[in-house]
Amino acid sequence: MNFWEQYPYLYKGLDRVEKKLKREVRSRNATIESILVRLVDAGGKRLRPALVLLCGGYGGVDEDKLISLAASVEMVHMATLIHDDVIDNADYRRGIETTHKKWDTHTAIFAGDYLLSKAFGIITGNTVFEDAFFAARSFRLICEGEIEQYYSRNNVNTDVKRYLARIRYKTAMLFAMACSIGANISEVSKREKIAMKNYGLHLGMAFQIKDDLLDFLSSHEALGKPVINDLKQGIFTLPVIYALKDRKNGNRLRTILENGELDEGSITEIIEIIKQGHAIEKTISLQDRFKKKAEADIKQLRQCEHTRIMGDLLEYVTGRHN
Repeated sequence: MNFWEQYPYLYKGLDRVEKKLKREVRSRNATIESILVRLVDAGGKRLRPALVLLCGGYGGVDEDKLISLAASVEMVHMATLIHDDVIDNADYRRGIETTHKKWDTHTAIFAGDYLLSKAFGIITGNTVFEDAFFAARSFRLICEGEIEQYYSRNNVNTDVKRYLARIRYKTAMLFAMACSIGANISEVSKREKIAMKNYGLHLGMAFQIKDDLLDFLSSHEALGKPVINDLKQGIFTLPVIYALKDRKNGNRLRTILENGELDEGSITEIIEIIKQGHAIEKTISLQDRFKKKAEADIKQLRQCEHTRIMGDLLEYVTGRHN
């Protein structure tokens, strides 16, 4: 069952978001429209628009405005995925061929830029200046996170602190932005708005750490995208960073990574090194730290159905297998 189906109000709202997305991706250019309709139809977890609906659902919000903003946040996310796939030269995303593989790199970049322009048009038309400014700042930080990741490829000296800064920008900021946009147009106190934004940030951190863990523990079929792709691109995520510090096999892992392009044999050996040491459990431990931070944020909110769903969502994100 789709996770959202157990929450009728939220499920209905996300269905409206889906319809809004399909309307917004229409274009006078047939190529752009066919690309974006295909991406919307591919689906996804829709976590970010759900966060807008959850944080905006505490009362006093124009529902049409809330749906529009939720759709805009998902459009920003979709745009970053298109650009990510170009940079990573990924073949599949959400179980379908990536845009730059089906069309070409230039067309994919144009499609991503088109989505961003549409998204920010919606945001500026439905929020006050401060919220639009925060959204623009968030996207700037997302770009900085992506640039940092790109230029830190193949760096075996990447540490946990640098990794956390990277995922804070490239992933968690959009979660925080979704929560902040919803909270700022809802009837909640300033303290609750801060708690919601922090919840989004901590949820996003836990989500990305889990994603990086699944890259080593899951399969292509389960994830809907290639596994070990970050490693093949020279992007060393938390399990690799921890494994490099392992006294027993860390030096061997460093040697493999410094030798350059990885073949299937070396990838298999790397996975075994990561699984044999304490990298997996250390990664899970750090994810749990961010989970606890998000739980503390939830406790600062008034108790209602939306607050309960935020707790359920946290459990779902940290316990998922795909």
